Amino acid sequence: MSDREIMVLGFQASGKTTFAAALWHLVDSREISDTALVKGRHNGDFQYLEKISAVWAEGWAVDRTRSQEWLPITINLRSLVSETDVRLSFVDIAGETVERIFATREVDGRVDPLIREASGLLLFVSALRPIDDDSIVDMFLAYPDEAPPEPADDPVEAESDASSAGSGEAVPFKVEMTPQQVQLVDLLDSFAYDPLEMRPARIAVIISAWDRAHGASSPEAWLEDHMPLLFQYLATHSDEFQTRIYGVSAQGGHVPSKENSTEPSDRAEMLKQPEASRRIKVVGHGAGDHDLTHPIAWLSGVEN
Repeated sequence: MSDREIMVLGFQASGKTTFAAALWHLVDSREISDTALVKGRHNGDFQYLEKISAVWAEGWAVDRTRSQEWLPITINLRSLVSETDVRLSFVDIAGETVERIFATREVDGRVDPLIREASGLLLFVSALRPIDDDSIVDMFLAYPDEAPPEPADDPVEAESDASSAGSGEAVPFKVEMTPQQVQLVDLLDSFAYDPLEMRPARIAVIISAWDRAHGASSPEAWLEDHMPLLFQYLATHSDEFQTRIYGVSAQGGHVPSKENSTEPSDRAEMLKQPEASRRIKVVGHGAGDHDLTHPIAWLSGVEN
């Protein structure tokens, strides 16, 4: 067996847990016959995977991992073409844990081995996340009437202008408010050096909720437009690792939680598809329309 340790990294609501649920259903149900990888031999307790995949298949939103939970996930996959076995092994780490690492500069001992042993990285970002990195120039163009007054020559007048401009209550800055792409670049760069030295040969960026990435011509174009700093970081480190960017809609549309089943959603329309695996949408690098295994096959070296 060719073991590959694939680390999964992403902030809150980035689609990691939904991806795992859809992936398990895809390979377990075998509704799609032409995936890059198929389900391999399994032994052990897979209650968690079965639970979240059942929720996913019924068209409900999959609950995100809570901050106090550390849920090990192992999915054995196999390439029928190369007769290669791949063991996808990771811990479904809550997004808050990742954000805490950035804020405190401390790595939990349970995350440490995942970082050190990662030969590949599934990096999740969401097309649903609002833009949080507007520059001062962007804000000026969007709200020209709210721009501060020009500096005055008279110091007394300048002090008066500053007082009136700042009459609104200031929002205290918290490190967690740092734009997400800045946090991701910082973590990737920090993990690469002593003492962690995470050196994945390949990074697959998964843009989740791809069905909501309206107007994007490609996953690469979306990332360059919405997260230019992250896009630039990945491009300029091409001598250290290879990168692919995929657009993925693991649900196929907006679905409600069971607790809010009456909220407007696409669930009724989605359930008209008798094979739940065909709700999955994957875009990029020759992947099949519904093939969530394609990024994993590439990370593992099975797919070139």
